[in-house]
Amino acid sequence: MKTVKSLYLIILISGISLSAMCQKSRPNDKIKSMVVSEEKYDMLIKKQYKDSETHYDPQGNVLESITYKLGKVEKHFKYQYDPDNNKIKEEEFDAAGRIKETSEYKFENGLRTEKVVFDSNKKLKSKKTYIYTTF
Repeated sequence: MKTVKSLYLIILISGISLSAMCQKSRPNDKIKSMVVSEEKYDMLIKKQYKDSETHYDPQGNVLESITYKLGKVEKHFKYQYDPDNNKIKEEEFDAAGRIKETSEYKFENGLRTEKVVFDSNKKLKSKKTYIYTTF
């Protein structure tokens, strides 16, 4: 009986591992967008809300990300990338779709060297400089 339980446990763990490996081994699938919905249950009433929405480019970079709270826009971002897939621009929008903030990034040799943040009027809010020490 103990052997049967051990064998069952090994099969169960193997199945879980195989399932996880199959899910991870799909990076070649070209996903264009993903929408996540959430269902909330209150007493006998079922309410379904859009939870998030994500759009990708052919390289798998996130182009747009929207999160919702009870079906209404909570956070909304759009992104741009350079030919090396480095994120070079990030725009944050308010619930009405107006730009709240824009971040621009600069890279050298694959390393981020600068982040500049502008407000909705394109006025400079902040600037970060990244300096790296190598061996």
